[in-house]
Amino acid sequence: MNKKMWIVSLVIALLSLAGCSQENSNSAASTTTKQLIYGMNSEIEKINPVLDESQEIDTLLFRGLTKPNAENEVTPDLAESWKVSDDQLTYLFALRQDATWQDGEPVTARDVKFTFDQIRNPKTNTPISGEFNEIASVEVIGDYEIEMTLHRPFPPLLDKLKVGIVPEHLLQGEDLNTTEFNQNPVGNGPFKLKKWDADHTIILERNEGYYGTAPKLDEVVFKSVPDANTRILQLKTGEIDLALVEPNQLASSKKGDPYSVHEIPTADYRAVMYNFDLPLFQDKRIRQAMNYAVNRDELVKGILAGKGEAAYGPLQKSWAGTSKTEGYTYNPQKAEQLLAEAGWVKDQQGVLTKDGQRFEFELVSPIQDTVRVALANVVSEQLKPFGIVAKPKPVDQHAIKYDGEEALIIGWGSEFDPDDHTYRLFHSDEIGDGQYNFGSYQNTKVDELLLKARTTVNQDERKAYYHQFQDELTTDPPYNFLVYLQALYGVNENVSGISMRTLGHHGFGVLWNIEEWDKKVK
Repeated sequence: MNKKMWIVSLVIALLSLAGCSQENSNSAASTTTKQLIYGMNSEIEKINPVLDESQEIDTLLFRGLTKPNAENEVTPDLAESWKVSDDQLTYLFALRQDATWQDGEPVTARDVKFTFDQIRNPKTNTPISGEFNEIASVEVIGDYEIEMTLHRPFPPLLDKLKVGIVPEHLLQGEDLNTTEFNQNPVGNGPFKLKKWDADHTIILERNEGYYGTAPKLDEVVFKSVPDANTRILQLKTGEIDLALVEPNQLASSKKGDPYSVHEIPTADYRAVMYNFDLPLFQDKRIRQAMNYAVNRDELVKGILAGKGEAAYGPLQKSWAGTSKTEGYTYNPQKAEQLLAEAGWVKDQQGVLTKDGQRFEFELVSPIQDTVRVALANVVSEQLKPFGIVAKPKPVDQHAIKYDGEEALIIGWGSEFDPDDHTYRLFHSDEIGDGQYNFGSYQNTKVDELLLKARTTVNQDERKAYYHQFQDELTTDPPYNFLVYLQALYGVNENVSGISMRTLGHHGFGVLWNIEEWDKKVK
């Protein structure tokens, strides 16, 4: 080999070694990244806390004026402190001055005003607007001072101010419903967007500029895994670190699996929602009868594998809840008596009829939710001996017409102030225009009690109003309450920091203390 060829060969060899060294270095770096992969049961379409309050990812990217602690009590966040006027109508908030947006701009009072002005703007298509309709005005007092004035005293306000604040300087003049910001969010939380893949996988990385406790994790990945069996398989193989587990999958979790199942209490209930636009459901004796006809203990034992409890009302897990259950306990004789009083008689096929109409309706459930599908099937079977034909109809969750189905297996939960997921579900002001009273339930006494409960300062008086409200729901039921769920989360054995706290509907809130989560890297 001549000298020239020898030099060329040496250079190639050195370059090759350098490449291998760099590759090994990159490989080593990648294996030391503390990355939590969350296998979700649905895709994330947009990220903007003004538009949707029920996404885990929102709280990682955006923080509000307040935040709940381990007991779901209100604590300061972007707001360091606040003062309330003697008449309870004016709140003056002092903001922390070290919070920044992920582009380096400071978080100021103008952002707070902008956020709540947008929530209350009729042009913003947000289902949470009704949560803030007691706010009369939001005014900037200084760069880090904001004043909120109310129409009436509103004790739930501080709890509701956990909604994420959004940046005015990036969203001013934008249509919040369609802005590109919703796919490229810039927040103020402990993580920031790193990548949003075409397959809807979203990678967040630690926000080094976050004002609070620095997260121990480097990255959090939100991966869409809609099939429950696939989630279990990926927990077993270690492809994902966190996922909801269905009760019927508990038996498949074995000793030696690289994950354990955490059983977390929730305020998450399931119920049959009636559509009051149908004449069939307008006689309250019919709805009372169906409440008596359902055996909730069987639903808990059979469908939930004992991981839950019978549901008798919407505030069972709240400080405003009541232990009264006599209006909903299983009583077949009472059910038959009420149906007869309402004028329904069984025909030769054993189906109830009245004035030529058969007692039958479609009972819709989202096909992706195996628990709701099972509830629809079993409730249908439990109603059949009474002559009631409830036809189970699993539908793709994106195709469900929440305000148009005849009856629907619904899910809600109020883990915070009892006004949450209560006023907006049962008050008649919340019917139509994208609001949450999907079944068009109307009861003037309920309206009056819910308004008093949300605008009365004394907590004992509020509790009394909520008890009267629950009594009225027993008399005039909008739903057939079925079960409360436990949230079953499969968590990789290398992940630590998950902390028990009563969670909300769909098991929402499991990442509430994400800064404390950690993962051993092999």
